[in-house]
Amino acid sequence: MGADNVDIFKHIVFSLPPLPVQIAAMVVLSPVYAAVTYLSFNTFAPVELLPGIIPLIALSVYFVPSFVPAELFYHVLPDYPRHWSYFLALTNQLFVFVYALILSGADTGSNAWRIIWLALITVSLTNVLVLTVSVGHERLKRIIPVSILQPLLLIGVFQVFIGRAVGIEDSVILLHFGVLLGVVAFLVLVLKVFDYLIGSNANVSAFELTSSLLKGERSALDLGYISKPDVQTLEVDNGRSLTLAAPWVHPGPLGGFGGGELSQEVIESLNETGAGFFLHVPCTHKEDLADPADATKILEAVGEPEKTARASRLYSKDYDDVRFYGRTVDDSKIVFFEAEGIDDYHPGIFMGDVSRDDVLLVDMHNHHIHAEMDTEIQYGTEEAARLKRYFDDFLETLDGLDTYEYEAGFDVDCDGDPVVALVEEVDSQTTLVFGTDTNGVTDDLRALRERLENEFDEVILFSTDTHASVYELANMDEVETDVVEGVIQNASENVSNARIGLTNRQSDPVRLLKLDYSGLVFSVNIIIRLILISLAAFYLLLIVLVF
Repeated sequence: MGADNVDIFKHIVFSLPPLPVQIAAMVVLSPVYAAVTYLSFNTFAPVELLPGIIPLIALSVYFVPSFVPAELFYHVLPDYPRHWSYFLALTNQLFVFVYALILSGADTGSNAWRIIWLALITVSLTNVLVLTVSVGHERLKRIIPVSILQPLLLIGVFQVFIGRAVGIEDSVILLHFGVLLGVVAFLVLVLKVFDYLIGSNANVSAFELTSSLLKGERSALDLGYISKPDVQTLEVDNGRSLTLAAPWVHPGPLGGFGGGELSQEVIESLNETGAGFFLHVPCTHKEDLADPADATKILEAVGEPEKTARASRLYSKDYDDVRFYGRTVDDSKIVFFEAEGIDDYHPGIFMGDVSRDDVLLVDMHNHHIHAEMDTEIQYGTEEAARLKRYFDDFLETLDGLDTYEYEAGFDVDCDGDPVVALVEEVDSQTTLVFGTDTNGVTDDLRALRERLENEFDEVILFSTDTHASVYELANMDEVETDVVEGVIQNASENVSNARIGLTNRQSDPVRLLKLDYSGLVFSVNIIIRLILISLAAFYLLLIVLVF
């Protein structure tokens, strides 16, 4: 996933604990926070509290003001998951605890008063920001009331037990609460301005984008240009059929937006009635689908090639940092390649003057899954010319090769992360092609490939460059290698006489992002970072103004 992608979202999407764990944490942390607060006030504040106050603090300051909003977020905003509600409430519970410790060290009554209101403003702003980003600004009429509920409960507890006892009038509380609402309104204005700026540049709502990514929803982007991309199909038949679809469409941009789930959809569809997988061709995010529904048109273009029972041996050749693997099948050439440190390639670099009816080129995309891949080869550059020379030379190597009887076995497992294995035997040469529906490969897959190189004459490991799961992009460290080994074992055991063929068809018109992708990425990356900087500056200014 290149540096020009919307990879900033990898840093805000994470796995939350299960709901029962969060509820238990809220129950357990409330008395813990209360006990520490009691000790802190008795140590640093000019007051002496009795131990019997700890249950009251736990219930009225930490538990109830956290539990009630946690339930309310979920019920008032039905599309906001309940476990997210509790996590937000737990976060605010922590903020209240931190400010309580700060409050215990206040040297004057006026400073204590300012700390209290800064705490309430912090909780309010956190709620508004998180809920707006998560469910969209169109829900602000519901978001603002539920966001200020916890501050209302906390200031109510303060006024009942402390405020009236020290002579603070209710009117003073209302005045300060009006200031809090003003700060919330200013934050809402800032968020709307940023959303407008992104929308005016990229024709997409930043809140809609973030919300859909967080919730895993599918959404179309009102971007792109009408195209009819090629869809190549490689089919192997040994009594059963394996269909390998290689559309000249990039799986992206991300999650349910556009074609982010393309590889996943193709694999699921092909395996509903048979066996199949997705192959990633050398292209960039400018070939992303704008509308996830267009994946159906890609699938409809998957063809049924004429097949032959003869193929050449698999040949491989190194060119500096690039390695090609290929064999001929009748008049067609099947080529895989891997390159170090390169993420994506302009689609015209290799295939600009090569017929896709006769040549299939697969980008193995087998870099480390967490490698910072920021190199995209552009058409017309010296680097592109170098790679093209290597490719043309390798194609010449495949010209006129002798062909032999073709045998193959395969297996696909779609229970977890989809895995495919294809074992081919030609003229006593045994080769393995295996891949996963991931974006790059993990260390354990690389280690497995090294071991398998002792068992097979050639081993090709690839990934689909999927962008279906934001969480997996950020956090996947390993795959179930026992499942992968089982798939390879099944493929090896099923090797028999087979036929293989390649075909190419154009899909019905779909919208590909093309140049609009650059506008989307630049706007999102720049403005979201600007939002974070601006909010940090805004909060620092708020602290200065309060004190």
